[in-house]
Amino acid sequence: MEFFKSKFEKISNVLENRELVLSFILVVISIIFIFQLFNLQIINGASYREQAENKIVRTETVSASRGEIYDRNGVLLATNKLTYNLELYRTKVDTSLTNDSIVELVNILTSNGDDVYSTFPINDTQDNFSDEYLNDNDLRVEFLESIELGTDATFEDAINYYVELYGAQDYSYEDKIKIIKVKYEANLNGYSLFNSAIIAKNISKNSVAQIEELKSRLYGVNIVSVPQRYYVSDTFACHILGYVSKISNDEYNNLKENGYTINSTIGKSGVEESMETYLKGQDGEKKVVTDSNGNVTSEAVTKEAVSGNNVTLTIDYRIQQVVENALQNTLQNLQNGTSTGEPIPEAKAGSCVVLDVETGEVLAMASYPTYNINSFVDGISTQEWNALIEDDQNPMFNRAISGTYSPGSTYKMLVGMAGLASGGITVDELYTDPGIYPYSYNPKCWIYTAHNTTHGTINLTGAIKGSCNCYFYEVGRRIGISQIVEWAKNFGLGQKTGIELSGEATGNIAGENQDGWSLGDTLSASIGQSTNLFTPLQLANYISTIANGGILNKVSLIKNVGNDISSVPLSQVAEYMKEFTGVNFATKSLDISQYINPIKEGMYAVTTETGGTAADIFADSNVEVAGKTGTAQVSSGANNAIFVGFAPYDNPKIAVVAVVEHGDEGYYLAPMVKEITNEYFNIYTSDAQMEKSQEIVENRIEF
Repeated sequence: MEFFKSKFEKISNVLENRELVLSFILVVISIIFIFQLFNLQIINGASYREQAENKIVRTETVSASRGEIYDRNGVLLATNKLTYNLELYRTKVDTSLTNDSIVELVNILTSNGDDVYSTFPINDTQDNFSDEYLNDNDLRVEFLESIELGTDATFEDAINYYVELYGAQDYSYEDKIKIIKVKYEANLNGYSLFNSAIIAKNISKNSVAQIEELKSRLYGVNIVSVPQRYYVSDTFACHILGYVSKISNDEYNNLKENGYTINSTIGKSGVEESMETYLKGQDGEKKVVTDSNGNVTSEAVTKEAVSGNNVTLTIDYRIQQVVENALQNTLQNLQNGTSTGEPIPEAKAGSCVVLDVETGEVLAMASYPTYNINSFVDGISTQEWNALIEDDQNPMFNRAISGTYSPGSTYKMLVGMAGLASGGITVDELYTDPGIYPYSYNPKCWIYTAHNTTHGTINLTGAIKGSCNCYFYEVGRRIGISQIVEWAKNFGLGQKTGIELSGEATGNIAGENQDGWSLGDTLSASIGQSTNLFTPLQLANYISTIANGGILNKVSLIKNVGNDISSVPLSQVAEYMKEFTGVNFATKSLDISQYINPIKEGMYAVTTETGGTAADIFADSNVEVAGKTGTAQVSSGANNAIFVGFAPYDNPKIAVVAVVEHGDEGYYLAPMVKEITNEYFNIYTSDAQMEKSQEIVENRIEF
């Protein structure tokens, strides 16, 4: 017993010596660490170094699907399709092996009809600079200076520079070009062990299969499946939808904090641009482990991609199609003389807008000529891009919101309204058309110039019906330009509507700046000439306000934003759009109920009564249309043609405005508007009948 007690006391004494215990523990830990370091660095050091060198971990982006775009009926207009892009990463293999890999890779692509994506400035025959660089000396000089060659350096000098830079001396000329094009683009996009550069987009399945089969000797190559934008029609509603394309360097620098990468696509115009924030979605991420040759050994998604919101537009694809076809056919008929008797070859461009007069929603909006929006998704070819920007008619220009035109006689309803509201004229007052107006520069009425006659004695309704210039000269002289300007503003003219698109023009109200203004200027402005310049969309909203009795609506193109789970409040979208467009346009009510009837009656007489400037066109119309022709003088060439109208007369639903540059007379556009109004009511009558039939079936309603 004493023995155990003695041993216990000795152990207790040792444990009570804390310094000794701590020292012992430290010694043990140190021995463990030293042994482990010896194991890592000496025993297995070579093996671990080899594994580390062969293991590269990088983060790759998982592209989110872009939100889809629909018309108001749920018809798909813009969607996504799964495509394969070819990416290139820098590797640690020798330059010669990398170059061999690139040559083989390009050969696979070209054998299957796939193109290498490169901005290297070389022409299609690969024997000189591209036409863009040859025709632009500043651009060529900038390129040569960027690689420290003299401004007199030749194309051959530039090729030799890159051959040496990329170690491609021992290859044929054709293979040298392949290496240069790929490495130039890759370096331009900052490719590295961890960052890729896209060198081919939307490659074929044959290329995918062959590359995967030979991947062990195609260094740094990665095939990634991505959702790519696809438009159901190449040109349908192209100015509304817009297009997406590869993000520019400036855009990337401004937006990289918002989740964009150098390989992202982004909306460049139309709804694709204006709704980018909602359509984009949120990219995901995955961790990828590769060896030193770039071959993937493992991967795992660390952040799921979230698809963008879908956008539903207010347009009706059926009305949009009718409008686009009618506009194109009208232009062809004007050019070949079918509708005029004499060809008007200058009539090559125009636009048309259809608005819901009750809501301000855009049912259709067309601009001609058009362009192929699908061409931009993969990166438009230089040849096609040059054809677009060198086209005198500027196909990418949205004339409906960016083109400004003198309204001609379609302005006369506004002047008549201003005359009534200011007390300058009355509804029943009669005026005798003198043919030659006896004030200022003595301008003539159009009917006097054309037929050496006059409109006789008329009231306001009759003046609108016959489009009597002298009557509106007199109204303008009596009330002055300030009243006309005020009412132009009341009707939303000369100001942006705030439609959810970029590039909307403001326009101009004649007389708003009255420096040096004269009576002659007022007379000219009173019939829609002078410096009056408005967009077709502004004119459509003006006519819509007349049609609905005085409500100037906020024009809209976006009906809904959201996905299967939730919707974005339209109030939120509206606030975003105020910031995007810089326009704060609110619906307002004009106090015009006591003046509106004679204006509308005059427009109705235009299409229905003898002497109306478009009565013969609408004689057999299925719908009662109220309208007004307009012919606007331009500085050169044939006059611009305008027709405005609403239908049906007794219960207005839509307002239509058509404008054709150098269309000669507004009368020639009346058949187009007639076709649109007839088709609109055919479509919606059919819809109503189908809904009624469906209701009967579902509810067993009996009559």
